Amino acid sequence: MTIRVLLRRLLLALVGAAAIYLGAQWTVLRAEPRSNVQVIAHRGGLGQAPEGTMTAFRSAIEAGADWIEFDVRLTSDGVPVVMHDATVERTTSARGAVADLTLQELRRLDAGDGNPIPTLEGVLALGVDAGVGLLPEAKEGHLYPGLVEAMIEVITAAGARHVTVVQSFDADTLERFRALAPDLRLCALYGTFRFDLTRPPADAEFVCPMAEMVLINPAMIRAAHGDGRTVFVWFGPTDSEPAY
Repeated sequence: MTIRVLLRRLLLALVGAAAIYLGAQWTVLRAEPRSNVQVIAHRGGLGQAPEGTMTAFRSAIEAGADWIEFDVRLTSDGVPVVMHDATVERTTSARGAVADLTLQELRRLDAGDGNPIPTLEGVLALGVDAGVGLLPEAKEGHLYPGLVEAMIEVITAAGARHVTVVQSFDADTLERFRALAPDLRLCALYGTFRFDLTRPPADAEFVCPMAEMVLINPAMIRAAHGDGRTVFVWFGPTDSEPAY
């Protein structure tokens, strides 16, 4: 038997085993949906407008999204703004870190098609007015002292607590939100090779695992539902630079 034949048989065996495993998992765990599927617009209406802009969010709302998802960072003068990356290079023609720029400096930049970088306040106002859910992600809290406090203040002033679920990958950030605003709903985000959704930080009401991990271990969804938590998912390949 040649090495090529051996490798081919091994590959077929692995594929077969994976198919049997996943088939058994989904057969055993399959159940009727507990509610209607919720559509989340990741960074707004990607493909229709530049990511994370007011145009993108309006596009997503017009398309019928149930939630608009976006990332929040803090300017050097302490204003929460909507920006996925820590720097502005990818989405604008300028350079520099968000944490090193003032709101005025950031607002002068073109985030695509003449759109300025939005503030958290502006996106919340749009969402509240449209009646959609809001999923702001607090990005890298250790880089932005005061981010949690600033987000709570803006969310409260906008009257948006009832439609907002704050997300973070960082346990300390979620715990700080819980300590300062106990009634604010939270979502714990999980990445690669994270399969246990029980006991999320800050006892988060929502959990959001990576969809690829759910395909490997769908039982985690039932376990989270059993704990009374709502489950969102995010897909790794789609969390890259958009094609717009």
